[in-house]
Amino acid sequence: MRANQAIWRRYKKAGTGMENLIKKFSIIHRLSGIRLDQRLKDLGISRGQLMYIMCICDHEGISQEGLSCELRIDKGAVARAMQKLAGEGYITRVVSSHDRRQYNLFPTAKAKEIYAEVRAIDRQWQEQLTKGMNEKEKTELNCLLNKVMANLD
Repeated sequence: MRANQAIWRRYKKAGTGMENLIKKFSIIHRLSGIRLDQRLKDLGISRGQLMYIMCICDHEGISQEGLSCELRIDKGAVARAMQKLAGEGYITRVVSSHDRRQYNLFPTAKAKEIYAEVRAIDRQWQEQLTKGMNEKEKTELNCLLNKVMANLD
C-alpha cells in the first residue's frame, strides 16, 4: 500500500491535464480490480463474475442478449461467462419461450445466498472511491462518467 501511495504522490505532481485521462482510468481500473478480487475471494467469485451476478439477480429472467447490452459486453464473452456461471451453480439458463435461440438467465439459490454480500462489497467500494466527495460531487461525477460512456457508444 505504501508503494502505491508513493507512486500516486509522484503521479499527482506529473500533471493533472487531460493528457493523463487514459492513464487515470487505467489506474482506477487496475487497482479496483485488485481490491475487488481480494474482497470477493472468500465468496468464491471474481470481479469478472461480480457484475453478471448482480445484474442477473436484479433482473431475473434477463436474456443473454439483454445482459450483453446492459453491461456493454460482447455476446460471445457473455455466452462463455454464462456457461461458467451455470457450471459453478450460480445461474440457470432457460431457453426462451419467444425465441428458442435465446436463453433467459435466472440466479440460483447459491447466487441469491451471496447477493447481499456482493451488494455490500459493491456499496463499500463505491464509498471508498468517492471518499471525500460531497453528494453534489458524487452526482456530478456520475453524470460526467455517463457522458464519457455515451461517447463510447
